[in-house]
Amino acid sequence: MTLTSIQTLVCLLGLLIGLSACKKDPSPQPETCRLTSTLDQLMESNGTLTDLVSRTFAYTNGTLTELTEQSTTVQGRFLLERVNSRIERISRGTNDVLALTYAATATQPLSATFSRNGVSYSTFEMTYTGAGMMASITERRQVLPNSSLTLERSYTFTYDQTGNLITERNRSTLVGGATPEQETEYTTGPNASPYNHLPERAVLTLIAMTLGAESAPGRFWHIKTPAGYKLYGLTNGVRGSLRESATSSPTYDSAGKLLSQEQTSLLYQASNPNPITRKNRQAYTYVCE
Repeated sequence: MTLTSIQTLVCLLGLLIGLSACKKDPSPQPETCRLTSTLDQLMESNGTLTDLVSRTFAYTNGTLTELTEQSTTVQGRFLLERVNSRIERISRGTNDVLALTYAATATQPLSATFSRNGVSYSTFEMTYTGAGMMASITERRQVLPNSSLTLERSYTFTYDQTGNLITERNRSTLVGGATPEQETEYTTGPNASPYNHLPERAVLTLIAMTLGAESAPGRFWHIKTPAGYKLYGLTNGVRGSLRESATSSPTYDSAGKLLSQEQTSLLYQASNPNPITRKNRQAYTYVCE
């Protein structure tokens, strides 16, 4: 082999080594995380934690298939039945059924009927923004829950330009004709809401409202975890006195997912110049793959 041939071979080997060194490894796939449980606890003055509402979410191949909820008054295991990837029936045991209906090509339900033993108890109607966030939900009750005087309740949600929920307005119609209203104003925090990791927000909203205890379904539609809120009474659509305010102290993991937060609320009463303090602790878990 001549000197020139050796020099050429060395150059070719150098070029191949250089190309190999410059070749990039495949980019890692982003991790997908799903919400698996939520827990809301009341913090007593002595430090004792009392469970108020706990929920768990079960998935099969990344698809939500089951939801359980337990509170101080109600507990249930809800099975989600799909037709062409859309949840059309939710059952609890053999008696309770929530039937969902959709527009022809819609992926989110437009209405639902909750029945027990074949008797209609409540009907729901929902609307959504162009971005797919819930704009309103109205429940009309044919059978009132125990100790309830509410015949109808409707919630409307307002979002800012970046998609963050900023106000939640509630109007109820009571037996006798009274229509009390209230509005919650949210302050947005820096990190994502845990419900961003739940693929079926509308379904959770319906189940929570069916059980009767949910009074702020907007909590499921935040893009960012709220840092606090203020709740006002309304008279003819105009804000009146401040009824409640709250601030939160959150804890996040290294990826920015909310793990827990302690919420301090002040409840204001016209008959008492000093607000009542209430503390809650919320916790969240996820599965990531």
